[in-house]
Amino acid sequence: MTKKNYRTLMGASAAWLVMAGTALADVTAVEVWDSWKEYAESIGQSIEVGSETSDSGTLTLRGVKIGMEVPDASMSGTLEMLELRERGDGTVMITMSQDYPLAISMNPPDGEALDLGLVIRQDGMALIASGGDGEISYDYTASQLSVDVDSMFVGGQNVAPTIRFVMSNLDGNYEMAAGDVRRIDSAMTADAMTVDVDFMDPKTGARMVMSGTVDQLSSESTATLPMVIDMEDPSWVFGDDFGATGSFSTGAADYTMTMDDGTDRFAATGGSDSSTLQFSLLDSVVSYGGTSTGMEYRLSGSQIPFPEVAIGMEETTFDLTMPLKKTEDPADFGLLTKIVGLTVSDEIWSMFDPGQVLPRDAATAIIDVSGKLKWLINFGDPEAMDSMDEAPPAELYALTINDITLSLVGALVEGRGDFTFDPTDTVTFNGMPAPTGQIDFTIVGVNGLMDKLIQMGLLPQDQAMGARMMLGLFARPGDGPDTLVSKIEVNGDGTVFANGQQLQ
Repeated sequence: MTKKNYRTLMGASAAWLVMAGTALADVTAVEVWDSWKEYAESIGQSIEVGSETSDSGTLTLRGVKIGMEVPDASMSGTLEMLELRERGDGTVMITMSQDYPLAISMNPPDGEALDLGLVIRQDGMALIASGGDGEISYDYTASQLSVDVDSMFVGGQNVAPTIRFVMSNLDGNYEMAAGDVRRIDSAMTADAMTVDVDFMDPKTGARMVMSGTVDQLSSESTATLPMVIDMEDPSWVFGDDFGATGSFSTGAADYTMTMDDGTDRFAATGGSDSSTLQFSLLDSVVSYGGTSTGMEYRLSGSQIPFPEVAIGMEETTFDLTMPLKKTEDPADFGLLTKIVGLTVSDEIWSMFDPGQVLPRDAATAIIDVSGKLKWLINFGDPEAMDSMDEAPPAELYALTINDITLSLVGALVEGRGDFTFDPTDTVTFNGMPAPTGQIDFTIVGVNGLMDKLIQMGLLPQDQAMGARMMLGLFARPGDGPDTLVSKIEVNGDGTVFANGQQLQ
């Protein structure tokens, strides 16, 4: 099955689960059901109803079957009972079966068939719909919502895993408005989510057991969608009718995992203090990023030459902004990746520094760049994506190095710079668009670090001398002790200067 079809099927399944959990409603029970059917059909789903009765403002549906098929995959589910009861105050109470089974089948032409049986279960669900004039709001609470993998067959062989996700004490709101476009707003909180996995590979006998808990989940999102969506054609995400933004955050999280194949064994425990995630896709520009704090991991196993290895990080951050659509003019992009306060246990240090010669301060690594580029293809065009190997998919016009920082074993390197590029000139720099600009570096403690490496026997004297001579070509002494500074200038005519001295 192609990746596109997999994404289509998963997106359709997710849409059905949202509908089953929040069942679109309007001011009357009949309008609720009509609204639900209209939305399902707009994303290519089919609905069949075993029986339908209406009595005194209550619409009762039984044997509600949902289905969808795409090449090499299908999805189907059955909700045994769905009741929509008008409460007499302009709102609708929605009640449904506690369990909702869902079957997913994938039969890729170049891989093994996969058949999944899921059971979605909700306990203590209270769902009330209100609104009118095409704008519908839903408020819901649930003591528990769980998803269990009831069965899994790979290549026709029963894998029989235990996979369970449980969210507790949910409280949320979901609002939909239909017009020229469909707008969907949602917000949700949950006290905790737990994950339990017990899986054995039938071919190798390797077993993986994992469990984890995440506290204080919270999410918000806003999206506008076309009124009719072709789930097999992803190009609709580049249209003017589509846009989405959202955020997700958690409190403390922890997990444990073990893997054992009878010969080798691996175990890991870990956790974090908090995590956040933000995303948006607006005007064909995607932004995606997140931050985690207070991470700790402990690893052990038969292939690890220590009883246990510990790794910690005060903070990790990732942020990406990237245009996805072919444009006439260059568009902005950006990338930030950051690791702050990285520490490792003494067992790792002792492998190469048993005498504790090197400082063992926490390490930091930061890359923060932005610029302008012009895509020559659309990411939603499969034929264009296939042609990426034949020609560059984009042209780079500008690159700003906002921050490059590496702090490790007592040494510090910092860099900032700004460049423009000429995509019409790929000859001067051997296939690379000709750059013009400069980058400034500050290097602290590198000579002291080389002295310590020589003391440890890891760096021969002659190699250290060669490295110092090379630094002398590119850098000059700075204001502080053991500090070097360097300015590298690149011109579009092919000349390169270091601190005013021509190197090329």
